[in-house]
Amino acid sequence: MRAWVPAGELVLPDTVSTSPPNALPIRVAVLVTLHWTPSAGGHVKVWERFAAVATQTTDIDLTVFFLGPEERVIPLHDRARFHLFPPRLGTDRLPFLDSGAGHTDLAGYHPGLAARLPSFDLLVGTDHFSFGKTALRVAQERGIPLAHSIHTDVETLARTYGPNILRRALGNRLGGWIADGFHLGDRIARAEGNKLRTQLTPGVHVFVSRPEDAALVRASHPGKPTSLLRRGIDLDLFSPDKRDRFWLAERFGTPPEGTVVVFAGRADGSKRVLVAARAVRVLLDRGHDLSLIIAGVGADLEAVRSELGGRVFTPGSLPQTDLARLLASADLFLFPSESETFGNVALEARAAGLASVLSARAGGTARWIHEDGVDGYGVTGGEPEDWARTLEIALAGDTRAVGRAARTSMERNAPTWAKVFEEDLMPHWRRLVNMREAA
Repeated sequence: MRAWVPAGELVLPDTVSTSPPNALPIRVAVLVTLHWTPSAGGHVKVWERFAAVATQTTDIDLTVFFLGPEERVIPLHDRARFHLFPPRLGTDRLPFLDSGAGHTDLAGYHPGLAARLPSFDLLVGTDHFSFGKTALRVAQERGIPLAHSIHTDVETLARTYGPNILRRALGNRLGGWIADGFHLGDRIARAEGNKLRTQLTPGVHVFVSRPEDAALVRASHPGKPTSLLRRGIDLDLFSPDKRDRFWLAERFGTPPEGTVVVFAGRADGSKRVLVAARAVRVLLDRGHDLSLIIAGVGADLEAVRSELGGRVFTPGSLPQTDLARLLASADLFLFPSESETFGNVALEARAAGLASVLSARAGGTARWIHEDGVDGYGVTGGEPEDWARTLEIALAGDTRAVGRAARTSMERNAPTWAKVFEEDLMPHWRRLVNMREAA
C-alpha cells in the first residue's frame, strides 16, 4: 500500500525540479476561504507546506489567498507569499454559526480579491464559498483556467453542523424538533454537495485526496480530469525521538503513571470526540488506569469534561512542535472520525511512533494501517463499546512495538512535501497553463 501523508513545521524542503533557464515561472493563485493563523490546521496547513516548497523552485510563482483581519501580504520568498483579505460577510459575525470548524466568508463575490486574480496564469479553488465563487467568475470572464482541489467531505460536515447550528439559533427544543422532523441534516448535506458539484462544472481539473472522491467527480462530471493529491510529512518533526514523559506530565498535568491516550482534532460531532470519551469511560469503569488528552477545540468539550472529569485534559489547539512532542510521548492515539478526506493527524501519530486506534468505516483513517494489530488497530463498529473493546485489545498488547511498526511503515512509504509538490501538482499546473497558451 502506498502511503500519502501530512504535515510538520513550515520548513524549507528538499530540492525540486526546475524549468529550463529561460522559462518564466507560471503564476498560480490558490484560493482558501478560511482564516490563516500560525496555529491553523487542516488544509490551511497543507497549503502552508506547499508554499514553503514553492520557495525552492523556479517553475512556480505561488500566491495562497486566505482570510485575515485586514488585507496583508506575508512574503515567504520572491516566488511565494500569503495574501490575506478580510471577509465581506464573515461567519464570525454570527455567533450561532460558530461550529468550531473555522470561520469562512458567505459573500458571493469579493471585489478586492477579484481585482487581483486576472494577473495569474492558473486559479485553484479549494471551496465553494466567497473565494471559490470569485475565482469562478474571474476565470469565466478572463478565460483563465480554473482547477479545484477537494480537501473536505462537505456532505458529512454539513450533515453534522447544519442541525447543530439550528439548535444554537432556536434552542434545543424548537431547533431540534425542526432539524429531526424535517431531516435537516440530510437536506443541507445534499444542498452543499450540489453546490460543490456546480463549482466543479467549469473547472478544467480536479485534485482529490482519496480515490472515492475521484469516483464521485467522474459520476457527476463524466470525463472531468482528476488526479490524486497526496500529503507529505516531516519525519524529523514527527518522530519517536521526541518522546519525553516528564515533559508530558509537566506540560499537561497528566499523572506520572497510567496510560495516556490522545485525541487530536476538532472536539465535536464531525470528529466524533464523544465516542472517544465514552470509550475511555467504559475502560475506566472496568478498572483501567487511563487519561485522555484532547488537542483541539470544539462544541463537545464540556460534554467530554462531564463524562471524564479529572481524567481528561483539554489544552486546546497546539502548535505543531508541541503536538509532535505530545504524539511521541503518549501511549495510544484514538481517532473515531469518519469525515476524513485524508486524515493528516493519523499519519502524524504514526510517524511519531504512536500506536493508533482508527476507524475502519467509510471516511475513517484505518486505511493507513498496513496490518491490523501489527502497526495499528482498526475499529469496524461505530459505538463507544466497539471502540472500548479494541482499545482494551491494544492495551493488552505491546503498544510500543505497534508504534515502532507504524514508524517503520512511514519511513518506507511517506513522501516529502517537496516530492508531492513536484509529482502531484507541478506537472498538472504546467499542463493546464500550456493548454491555455496553445489555445
